[in-house]
Amino acid sequence: MRKLITALAIVALLIGAGCKKKPAKKPQKPVKTEVVQKKVEKDTVKKEVKTPEVKEVIPEPPKPADKYFLIAGSFENQQNAELFKAKLVADGYDARVIERPAGPNGEFYKVAYKSFYDRNEAYAELRTARNNEGRDDVWLLVK
Repeated sequence: MRKLITALAIVALLIGAGCKKKPAKKPQKPVKTEVVQKKVEKDTVKKEVKTPEVKEVIPEPPKPADKYFLIAGSFENQQNAELFKAKLVADGYDARVIERPAGPNGEFYKVAYKSFYDRNEAYAELRTARNNEGRDDVWLLVK
């Protein structure tokens, strides 16, 4: 029986030790922490921004109006002059119809296929046209 009592005592001790009340944990108070925000300062160093150089464009002076015209044909009827002009334009010339209401032959519509401001250039082109192109009927109108 002694063994029985000893075994019961050991079991009671084990049960007593296992059921021992543990102190309840105290609820923790929330800890207040401050969030520190650093103030960000702008960069005080000035950055140099290179702007592209803008070159001033000087417009060319307007070209003076042409004064000398190589005439390929002269017509009394404006419609005929316009048809001949269209033919020259189709051939690649910068043709135009010139009207001169006053002066000699004012009643005719002249068809020019080249025009010049410079007198020497106009006469040189007239010689070239008569010699090389075989246009003996080309003449020069001076406005």
